[in-house]
Amino acid sequence: MKDIFPTPGSSVTVTDEMCDMNGHMNVRFYQTIPMDYEGNFYHSLGFGEDYISKGYSSFTIEQNISYLKECLKGEVLTPRFRMLNVNKKLYHYVCAICKENDEVAALVETVEIHIDMSIRKSSEMSDDIFKIMADMKKDHDSSAPYPFDIKLKIKSII
Repeated sequence: MKDIFPTPGSSVTVTDEMCDMNGHMNVRFYQTIPMDYEGNFYHSLGFGEDYISKGYSSFTIEQNISYLKECLKGEVLTPRFRMLNVNKKLYHYVCAICKENDEVAALVETVEIHIDMSIRKSSEMSDDIFKIMADMKKDHDSSAPYPFDIKLKIKSII
């Protein structure tokens, strides 16, 4: 999976608090693991505190979660990321929530839009941020082919 999802996040162990009445991880954690345990994925895109302090951010506008395997208490999960597409306003990535044996438990596919926080509207990202994301996409494209169905789409300019 490391070739398909080249950017790792931080691992997390499924706890009692994360499990529901069925004895497996509750669906809400499939959405929070990519955000809470992303390691430095967002910072690697250029969205650090410095960028936010300049008045820019990104908002999630669409997300699709595919549940592939049950996650049980005590299992160690690691989010891994791959940039699928980018243009001047949008970026499209996927987070695979992986088990220790490298099985993909879930795919969290997300489209984010770049925001000018002073007007809280979409805006083109800076050339520097766009280059970081475009370079990441090219790097990820040069790794193993992406073997899963892509549910969401954005227009590409690269």
